[in-house]
Amino acid sequence: MTIKHWIDGREVDSRETFTTLNPATGEAITEVASGGEAEVDAAVRAAKEAFPKWANTPAKERAKLMRKLGELIEKNVPTLAALETQDTGLPIAQTSKQLIPRASENFNFFAEVCVQMNGRTYPVDDQMLNYTLYQPVGVCALVSPWNVPFMTATWKTAPCLALGNTAVLKMSELSPLTADQLGRLALEAGIPRGVLNVVQGYGATAGDALVRHPDVRAVSFTGGTVTGKRIMERAGLKKYSMELGGKSPVLIFDDADFDRALDASLFTIFSINGERCTAGSRIFVQRTIYDRFVQEFSRRANNLVVGDPSDPATQLGAMITRQHWEKVTGYIRIGEQEGARIVAGGADKPAGLPDHLRNGNFVRPTVFADVDNRMRIAQ
Repeated sequence: MTIKHWIDGREVDSRETFTTLNPATGEAITEVASGGEAEVDAAVRAAKEAFPKWANTPAKERAKLMRKLGELIEKNVPTLAALETQDTGLPIAQTSKQLIPRASENFNFFAEVCVQMNGRTYPVDDQMLNYTLYQPVGVCALVSPWNVPFMTATWKTAPCLALGNTAVLKMSELSPLTADQLGRLALEAGIPRGVLNVVQGYGATAGDALVRHPDVRAVSFTGGTVTGKRIMERAGLKKYSMELGGKSPVLIFDDADFDRALDASLFTIFSINGERCTAGSRIFVQRTIYDRFVQEFSRRANNLVVGDPSDPATQLGAMITRQHWEKVTGYIRIGEQEGARIVAGGADKPAGLPDHLRNGNFVRPTVFADVDNRMRIAQ
């Protein structure tokens, strides 16, 4: 079976396809349509044609459809979570209990927001008229990342549609499976054809064509800073909503609740396999509790369960691609070479993986102590 595009309410093929792989096994999952300028243009034209009617649909009616889509996502949590885990290597405990349910909440939340976005008038001098209006922008390009693809896609789609815009969603080529389901469920919820279109493909082809399209009025992108800058260079004077990468620090002082600080620090760096833009990848600890914190944090990191993402007991699954695995383990070796002290984990693969996971992209949870800010792992 080939995953196709959703354009104007219909599944659409492409001449070319690509293969999506299971990060935990290295095996092929399925073929995916690889879109380019033609598919993007068709999707944008469909969104543009659907925009006037959708923008003039009463907010209460749009809210009703948003809630219906939220209900369908909630109903399909087991299926969506299994697909997300298979596609990304994320632990099923996180996709089923946190990430997919959060996607449902996104539509319910913005269903309430859209009915409250009313224009206002302000009393001023009787020779003036002062008022505000909230008006939809038009066709929006939504470019979603591979780390938490479904939840982030709904984070963009829900406010976009709820407030009367139409959209073309381009999910990462590394995690395309649940985008297909979102397009399918939107139609089942009763959202009109053309309001939400899904184009699959590579960033350099489908993504570039989408952000450059002259009929796209706004671009929402989550991903790397380098790519975000490139989008702004290529797309010109459009409206932008960017959530880019960072090197987020955590600061812990000796008057903090020690156990809560440990729990929060562990969650911020190791949940979602550590593949998150908000990952607390640097921890600054007051010297008076430094040794105690390092000892306890490293102990907890070493006790995290790494393994089959489909096992509910797993806490860390597999990195998204072999290239990403090589980059992460490469930085672990660089940290050792530059003199940082490993107190948990390391570059070697976790021991005890079953045979069917031997080709998976698994990394042990790794912690460095005594890091200097000049080291590459700190930057």
